[in-house]
Amino acid sequence: MIIVVDTNILFSACLTPSGRIFEILFNVPSYVRLISSHLAIEELKWHKQKLLKLSKHSEEDLDLLIELVLKQIEFFDENIVENKYWQEADNLTSAVDGDDISFVALALQTGGILWTGDKKLSNYLKVMNFDTVINTSELFELFNKS
Repeated sequence: MIIVVDTNILFSACLTPSGRIFEILFNVPSYVRLISSHLAIEELKWHKQKLLKLSKHSEEDLDLLIELVLKQIEFFDENIVENKYWQEADNLTSAVDGDDISFVALALQTGGILWTGDKKLSNYLKVMNFDTVINTSELFELFNKS
């Protein structure tokens, strides 16, 4: 099973290392492969000051958390995604959040499940018949059943 991790999941893991998302990332069943877009790394760098302010972690602690979180995920260059999946992802995300296009495109390309904490995006994708999207509670429950 492939799970595509979007940036807000990574943010949440870095903000709350005692939380459920962090727990999931470090207890992934062996049959699961966590992947993401390189854009997620760039977004974390771009918003590092915001993460520092919100988390109240020291810069050194935050850097360590980011490093630990990123090691749990396999990152792909967006260039691996075929054009037809970019177009489909654009159709699915443009009306709600175009910033998530690379994660949706990667999920389409790989046949993976998109893991997001963005309720607006998740609900919209489901309305658009993109039902391979999961939130943290659903993923936690899924992993605890197996």
